[in-house]
Amino acid sequence: PCRKEAPALAEVATQYADRDVTFVGVLVRDKPAAALAFTRKQETPYRSIADFSGRTLLGFSDSLPSQAIPTTWIIDDRGRVAVRVMDEVSASTLAGLIDDVRGTP
Repeated sequence: PCRKEAPALAEVATQYADRDVTFVGVLVRDKPAAALAFTRKQETPYRSIADFSGRTLLGFSDSLPSQAIPTTWIIDDRGRVAVRVMDEVSASTLAGLIDDVRGTP
């Protein structure tokens, strides 16, 4: 599901690159070499954290529990969770959610 969703995330990350929106990917539950090769091949336009041990996800378990893969989080400008999508998200839906959180039309 993450690989299927990747083009939508890349599209929106590129669309919002100059709008003070930051994307971060967390690579989990895949073979390390395969996950890293995928992000390089796709030329993912945002940083990704390789978390094959699960430590990063555990560090967020109280504040950002991920109960499904993929999970997409939108954090507002105050550092609060504004949206959690626990499934594949389309580019148009993600862009709309970001705009809603930012209060922009």
